[in-house]
Amino acid sequence: MASANNTTQNENASITPKKSSKSSKDHTYDLDWIRNTNAKPFLSDSSHVLKKPITDHGCQKRLSKYNGVVNRMTSDQVNDELQKRQLSTNGEIEIRRLRLKHYYKAQLTFGCENPFQMIEQHFEYIAVVDFEATCNHNQGNNYPHEIIEFPIVLINVQQRMIVDKFQSYCRPTINPILSNFCTELTGIEQHQVDSAPTFPEVLRNAETWLNERHLLSSNKRKCGFATDGPWDFAKFLRMQCGFSSISYPRWAKKWINVRKEFSSFYAVQRCGISKMLQSLGLVFDGRNHSGLDDSINIARITIELMKDGCVLLLNDGIRAADPKFIDLNSVSHELQNLNEDETKHNDNLVILDR
Repeated sequence: MASANNTTQNENASITPKKSSKSSKDHTYDLDWIRNTNAKPFLSDSSHVLKKPITDHGCQKRLSKYNGVVNRMTSDQVNDELQKRQLSTNGEIEIRRLRLKHYYKAQLTFGCENPFQMIEQHFEYIAVVDFEATCNHNQGNNYPHEIIEFPIVLINVQQRMIVDKFQSYCRPTINPILSNFCTELTGIEQHQVDSAPTFPEVLRNAETWLNERHLLSSNKRKCGFATDGPWDFAKFLRMQCGFSSISYPRWAKKWINVRKEFSSFYAVQRCGISKMLQSLGLVFDGRNHSGLDDSINIARITIELMKDGCVLLLNDGIRAADPKFIDLNSVSHELQNLNEDETKHNDNLVILDR
């Protein structure tokens, strides 16, 4: 994703202490839309059992004792315990420790020897999106970012694998000539956007592709959309719909913020795609800031989360009551705060106490 003023800083930037965020209960979402689509299971009264803390006092004591034992294990001891449970031994030591702790919590919750097999994900499919947009080296805060690449990578949740892809370039109309900075960053050449349809047609094509697979039908296959952070939908898609004078798509009002979920599940500070992969013992596959390659790598992270017992729910979205949602060209103070997650100066993964 080609971001506003921080595109070249994302992966090698510093990880600052986690900031407290307001509860989603304070937000006003489009509840009618949620009730009438495949997002219905994610209303506040339908949280998955593993998203809740263990309340039984005896189980709490056992879990606390086990977590203390895991914290004192050496790397080899952690790997031995993971192998006994047929779990992955990839990743940094703290990620592997958390993998063991999540397994034991699931074991206490479900009362069986293979608890991860008992986890029921709410989505049948997850569609990962990572836009690329026009940008310039010396752009200001009000630079008109136009989407120039629209990829979708589809995950079959049960199979835990990528099963399909959509990708299209988009022809920008406000700044039709790509800057050298944009081409170098994204790898997108001028001739690729010159021969591409404009965004409204690409959006129609993307929705046709989704509908052909019954992914937007509320009474068929359940599909959740996922991005790396809030910017793709809350900023770039909002902005582009304003430029194109078209309605913001309902399916993009609420999504899985993979970066946010990764941070919460593994108790680490939020970080970019490459750092998340590195902490899982993986390497980036493809070219950074290629929309399709970024989407594939976000999908790989998403699959690893599910393998480690993470239940993926819609955890981010656009607030329907936000007056700035009407002015799609504005860059809200909220988005500027969210962009602070990208301005980092250290590549170390900070582990939080858990």
